[in-house]
Amino acid sequence: MSLTQEQIDNFYRQTSKERFAQFLEQVAEHKTLWTLANEQGCVLVDTGEEQCLLLWPHQDLAESWATEEYAGCQPMGIPLDDFLDKWVPGLSNDGYDVALVPTRAGEGEVMSAKELATELQGE
Repeated sequence: MSLTQEQIDNFYRQTSKERFAQFLEQVAEHKTLWTLANEQGCVLVDTGEEQCLLLWPHQDLAESWATEEYAGCQPMGIPLDDFLDKWVPGLSNDGYDVALVPTRAGEGEVMSAKELATELQGE
């Protein structure tokens, strides 16, 4: 199901914590996380303190970020099981964190991949 621009705008008007709660709900329901990728691979952003993989709960939210410097990027779905089994260990070993549902202003929840895995598994 596609999101309307109004739904996307309303989503981003929420606080980081509200967006994170919706992220957990939607990933639990749809069993997929979304990131942005280009021909070089997945997009990583530097927060000044961490290198982070961007994650969203819906393809349209990820796609809404693919503007300006990310215009050449496409949403890439990651099945939840693959994320937990393969991506979390890989991100952790490489020292990357995750940035969840960030706004264009950079506001979002940042945590380790292991912390996110714990949240996704409801532990």
